[in-house]
Amino acid sequence: MATYRTVVESPQSPEQVFDFLANFENVTKWDENTASSDCLGDEPYQAGARYRVVTDFGSRSMTLTYETIEFDRPNRVVFRSGTGMATIEDTITVAPDGEGSRVEYVAEIGLKGITRLLDPVFSLIFKRVGDRAAKGLRAALDAG
Repeated sequence: MATYRTVVESPQSPEQVFDFLANFENVTKWDENTASSDCLGDEPYQAGARYRVVTDFGSRSMTLTYETIEFDRPNRVVFRSGTGMATIEDTITVAPDGEGSRVEYVAEIGLKGITRLLDPVFSLIFKRVGDRAAKGLRAALDAG
């Protein structure tokens, strides 16, 4: 399983940070690998919310459907998606940190079947993609 983990500090309150990150439409504001993200229902701030996400991974563009599978404001939100080849899960944990907050973002991609043999190579690509997203996340949370 390819895992990317980063920690980002923000001067914003945990509630502000959580509200920004829990609406997965905002992923386009901090992840340059994501071309678009649209909520498929009326309410993004709840478990069961679904998003159509177009993302660039390497030289491929993919359309994925993400679902909010856990929603615990302002502490934790988990999004899950998948394809025939992989399961994708993003876990965001927000905690108070002084006058601001601390965000731990963990993204995991579990390859299925024979594609698991590609996991070591995939992990290297995933790190590069994750580093770009983490840089954007830091900038977005600093800007408020």
